[in-house]
Amino acid sequence: MFSSSPFLLFSYCFIIWPYADTKEAFNKKETEEYLTYLKEQQNLWESIGNTGLVFNRRSIDVYFQIGNPVYAKNDYNYNLFLAMSQSFEDRNFERMLQLRVFYLQNNPSEYLEDRFLFPKAPSPRKDREHAYYQTMMKYEDYLKKDHPVTFGLMYEKTGLQTLQNLLQNYGIYFLLFCVIYFSSDILSRDRKHQAILQGLPLSWYRQLNLKSLSAFLYSMAFIGSVIVVGVLLMTIQFGFGYFDLNVPIMIKQETFAPEDYSVISIAAYLGKTLVVLPLLVILFVRLNVVLSLLFKNEWIVLFLSSLLLFSERLYFTRSTRELFGKDISLFPQTYFDFGKIINGEKNFLLNTETITYAKGIIVLFITYLVIEVILYFVSLIINKRRFYLTS
Repeated sequence: MFSSSPFLLFSYCFIIWPYADTKEAFNKKETEEYLTYLKEQQNLWESIGNTGLVFNRRSIDVYFQIGNPVYAKNDYNYNLFLAMSQSFEDRNFERMLQLRVFYLQNNPSEYLEDRFLFPKAPSPRKDREHAYYQTMMKYEDYLKKDHPVTFGLMYEKTGLQTLQNLLQNYGIYFLLFCVIYFSSDILSRDRKHQAILQGLPLSWYRQLNLKSLSAFLYSMAFIGSVIVVGVLLMTIQFGFGYFDLNVPIMIKQETFAPEDYSVISIAAYLGKTLVVLPLLVILFVRLNVVLSLLFKNEWIVLFLSSLLLFSERLYFTRSTRELFGKDISLFPQTYFDFGKIINGEKNFLLNTETITYAKGIIVLFITYLVIEVILYFVSLIINKRRFYLTS
């Protein structure tokens, strides 16, 4: 795992995320094909001397027009997309962003009627509206700030934005799995050195605590290294980013309109997420100590801890709001992907308001205390002599 981590990190920073195909990614080839299509349509309308189906209709004493002025609409779209294409080629991303915002403000159907966006979601339109509001809030924030609009900023590839997206999209699962892997043999590897370790002038419970501390510090150092190196690699390519950029968050689950949204700075988002990581790390380290005492096999420990880490994936659906008759917010696995708690994404996915930042910390802390109590009593039952001498 340790040897493959640099490869995974470099792959993500140089291959996966820089070329990730998202809804807002600018596709030059598709844009050129669309411009060619519009040009052909315009030539056709000009050749037949028609500008579209527009009719005058009278209602009482009022005249109004119905129909679709196709020629004028095509001309508008042609000039707009041509300007965006030229801005992209000229690397004038501020102008391109202004044009894109102008287009989306007048054409929300770009998101709402995109059948390829969230095609398997239970309520695709709800998810499309959610993505549309988030995109507009971020773009409008970029334009309001005095920061220069670059490719990295517009497409969220700067160091800070990449870290935010990683933590928001299951990156914490990867980090916690590494913690589980590193600490899965925290005790079993010592069974090969029974004579030396049994003679240490330390109580059994204190030995367990020191081993846990060592695994915790090593895991935190690894996580810190991954974050620092990852941000540095993205910074070299696209810039560092800015701490005052806004991250859209959902504060209510009522009308699913813009009034249900708010923002926090990316600094606050990263701070609130990363401050919970030590609690999650020590929780899994101590859990692995308990499992190591009980099963004395690192592969069983790795399997069971990983099963707990990913257990939410076994039952999670967009309508799962209870587990064993209890609210889903009372279970620790709900909060393992903590990045989705802070921005309200987990509440949005489940259409609930019970999953909160404060409750998440409380539930995880109580889970940690329960594991500590279990570890204390298990260490009394499976003492040093029994652990090392039992085959």
